[in-house]
Amino acid sequence: MTRARLSTLGAAALLALLACSDTGGPSEGTVTMRMMHTAVGASALDLMVGGQVIAGGVQFERASAPTTAPGGPQTLAVRRSGESAVLASKNLTLTPGEDYAVMVSGSLGDLVLTSSVVPDTGNARPDRANLRIINISTFEMSTDSSNMPPPIPLDVYITAPGVALAGLSSQLSINAGASSYSTLIYFDPGTLMVRFVTPGTTTVVATTTAIPIAAGEVRAVTLQRQSDGTWRTAVVVE
Repeated sequence: MTRARLSTLGAAALLALLACSDTGGPSEGTVTMRMMHTAVGASALDLMVGGQVIAGGVQFERASAPTTAPGGPQTLAVRRSGESAVLASKNLTLTPGEDYAVMVSGSLGDLVLTSSVVPDTGNARPDRANLRIINISTFEMSTDSSNMPPPIPLDVYITAPGVALAGLSSQLSINAGASSYSTLIYFDPGTLMVRFVTPGTTTVVATTTAIPIAAGEVRAVTLQRQSDGTWRTAVVVE
C-alpha cells in the first residue's frame, strides 16, 4: 500500500476547522459545516454559529451531518445539547464557499477547538473501508523557526487486530507535536486497529480498540497528547 499524504496545519488555543470533501458545496455567501465530537466526558453537544444552532445533539465519537452556515465574521460556540451555557467559543472569519468540520476535543472541563484549514481529504469509496488520521495539537505554529518545539515523530500502523508489527511498514508518519490530517486511506472491509509507534521500534505509544468498518463507511481516528504526556485516541463515525 502506498503511504498516505499528510498535511500539517496550525492550531490555535480553541478551535480546529477541517475542510470536508463529501458535500455538494455551499451557496454563495455561506459555508458548509459539520462537527466531530471527541471530547471525553461530554454528552451530546450543540454547535452554534452567530447564536444559532446549526448542529444539535451530536454524540461522542460521532460527526454531524453537513449543514450550511453564514460566511464572514462569526462567533462559533459549543454547548451541552439544549442548555444555554457556552463551554467554548471562538471569533473567526469563515470564507464563503468553503466546507468546514469543527473538531471538538479535550474534556468537558477543557474543550479544545483549533484553527482553520482547507485540506483535500479525499473521496470516500463505496466499495472500500475508508479511514483517516487526525492529530490534534494545541501548539500554535509560528513563522519563527527558533520558537518551534522539537518534533514528536510517530509512525502509524493500520492492521488487523493482533498482527505483529515486526517487519511491517507503516502507512504514514506524523509529527505529533503539530495538528495534522491525512487523506482517506482505503482498506478491504473488515476490522482494523490503528497503532502509533515510536519510529525505528515496535513500541506502541497509543492504540485504538478494534474498529469494525464496512464497505462505504468512513472513520476518523484522532490522536491527542494529554497533559501528563500520555496519548488518547478516539474513533469518529463520519
